[in-house]
Amino acid sequence: MFAIYAALFDSENGEVKDRIEAWATPPSLNGRGGDDDGESTTTLFSNTLAEARRIGLVEEIEDKLRLTTDARGGGKKGKGSEMFFLAFMRRTLFDPTRAAETQQAGFMVALSWFLSSSPLRPMNFSEPPQNSLKAQIGDHASKTELTSLNRYQNFLYWARYLGFATIVGGGSDAEDLTSRRVIPDPVKAIESALPAVFSESNDMPIEQFMTRLAAIFPVFETGSVRQDYEAMQLTPVTDSDKRLSITTSLALQRLVDRQRLSMASVADAPGRILDFGPREGRVSRIALREAA
Repeated sequence: MFAIYAALFDSENGEVKDRIEAWATPPSLNGRGGDDDGESTTTLFSNTLAEARRIGLVEEIEDKLRLTTDARGGGKKGKGSEMFFLAFMRRTLFDPTRAAETQQAGFMVALSWFLSSSPLRPMNFSEPPQNSLKAQIGDHASKTELTSLNRYQNFLYWARYLGFATIVGGGSDAEDLTSRRVIPDPVKAIESALPAVFSESNDMPIEQFMTRLAAIFPVFETGSVRQDYEAMQLTPVTDSDKRLSITTSLALQRLVDRQRLSMASVADAPGRILDFGPREGRVSRIALREAA
């Protein structure tokens, strides 16, 4: 999808669809007429274009495709297009109302499940999660829309692109994919939100920090989508209002290690338990440090 966005970014007046397809289709695919699953490049492009239209990324005017005003986000020719694309995707996917309108609501439900998992037990990239989801949230599993291996892997690629996951191991060959592992890792996503979270103060209680973070990404603790997911769980999470998940705890600690944040525990002040797996910590205040 970014290939379509990038191709249209420098063309404010739009381009004909055939030209965009030629630009957006990798030569390796364009030359053989199909992908590894036997799907023609025309179908791949058509499906991607249909999705781009659905989320409001592109529009067609006078037989030309162009970016919508919202998707362009004020970006002009000559500027780096990826930061505008990423901003648009975050606005679309992490606004519950907008996500529902564009038929993307399942992404945040799936991401809430993913972030609730432990990074200390990496997931298999090539193992469909349906059975695990069914065991955790029963009939609500369909709300994640992770109904096949292909959908699951596509979700993981998006999670990584948006800053919520790390994919390790494996190579390009099919047999190497079975060794690939996926780790819930929202460090980049949290770091991207820090300017907005700390826009009014560089030091705040942890509860205020989580509330402001969840307003940007509702898949974190206290966020509306995360709370909806937790309500689906067949086995309720105990003390969810007093502790942070392993994934969130480790991500915050990594940002402390990188000297982007500092965390402190103040006696008698309300706080959260940090879950690091084999050990625990406590935080009541969190502060932004100067970027290195």
